[in-house]
Amino acid sequence: MKKIAVLAAVACALTFSACNNTNSTDKNHDGDTTAGEHLDHAIESADQTTDELKADVNAELSAAELKAKQAQADLDAAIKSGDKKAQEAAQKALDDANAAWEKTKDAAKAAGHSIETGVNNAVDATKEAGQKTGEAIDNTVDKVDAKTKELSEDAKRKAQNVKEALEN
Repeated sequence: MKKIAVLAAVACALTFSACNNTNSTDKNHDGDTTAGEHLDHAIESADQTTDELKADVNAELSAAELKAKQAQADLDAAIKSGDKKAQEAAQKALDDANAAWEKTKDAAKAAGHSIETGVNNAVDATKEAGQKTGEAIDNTVDKVDAKTKELSEDAKRKAQNVKEALEN
């Protein structure tokens, strides 16, 4: 049970650190990292971390299931031998193994839900940040476009004034 709790804590830490990972995200190797490249990297890191955590949880589940199956086999052997003390001990071991397996499944389910929620929230926040960055870039482009048009019209007006002055 402690392993699952530690696993869940590590899962959360990895999920959140994946979004703040500063590894090279420059996909096109131009020396600049765009907002889109940051977004892609954050999503890839979250997906990779999630896959690793799922593998760890599945390994824990398999180990608990294996212990339960071994305890059942020990019980079956004790029943065949007719040894009542061994049968009682094996039955207790089986009950304990099954209880541990159920707790592991419940903890894994809870950890999986927490991981999924954390990753989804991180991905959503990253996408939202990317969208806001894109909107900010679009606003800047619009402002530059408007300023360029204004300067162009001003230059045309001044050129017209110079032309008129020269004609007079």
